[in-house]
Amino acid sequence: MKTMKGRKSEKQFTRLLAFLLAYLFLTPFIPQNSWTTVIVQIWLSVTLLFAASVAQNKKKHRTLIVVLVLVAVCLHWLGIYEVLPFSGEGALFLFVVFYALLIHAFGKRLIRARHVTGEVIMVALCIYLVIGLLWGAGYALMDALSGGTAFGGTLLENVQTSKLHLYNYFSMVTLTTLGYGDITPQIPEAASLCQMEAIIGQFFTAVLVAWLVGMYGKPMGRQQPEQE
Repeated sequence: MKTMKGRKSEKQFTRLLAFLLAYLFLTPFIPQNSWTTVIVQIWLSVTLLFAASVAQNKKKHRTLIVVLVLVAVCLHWLGIYEVLPFSGEGALFLFVVFYALLIHAFGKRLIRARHVTGEVIMVALCIYLVIGLLWGAGYALMDALSGGTAFGGTLLENVQTSKLHLYNYFSMVTLTTLGYGDITPQIPEAASLCQMEAIIGQFFTAVLVAWLVGMYGKPMGRQQPEQE
């Protein structure tokens, strides 16, 4: 029964990884008009709700995360159509909180895992993408609160897509320390966030992912001392 439960969980995280990758890679190619914008936002809403559903095993905790993401999604939709003032900023703030809770919940799964299995690998990959989404929402929030002065660059001069997509892109570029230079921080606070994300990205890639892959299929416990 545990094996079946583990396979089910692995499939859930594999689907979540597919949802996250599709959102990040495909939505920027969709033209921004009235009906395609609705499709993109529905896609984002479904992805967030699915992530909330697999975040916690305990029903109480899962309900809390689902309620949080529902409020965030509602504010996000209100912000798109400018129904309420500051609803967009409120949604971005709740996105940041939600992504942080996801990272915490997924991280607990890694810590409690007794073996490094396919599920654990999928969880680690999801954490990596969620880190990028967290900082992307944070950059978008800082941009909104600063009146568009926190960041600059050629990519922000003629924006033809959602700014959140652009900041998700910038976040992933910063997380991998690639740095094209088409978006750059313009204030010290923004530069500090970028610096923090770059450090976390290097730490995650070099240490955690390498360790998980190297220990794939082996028990996650203390190694026995070698006999002389």
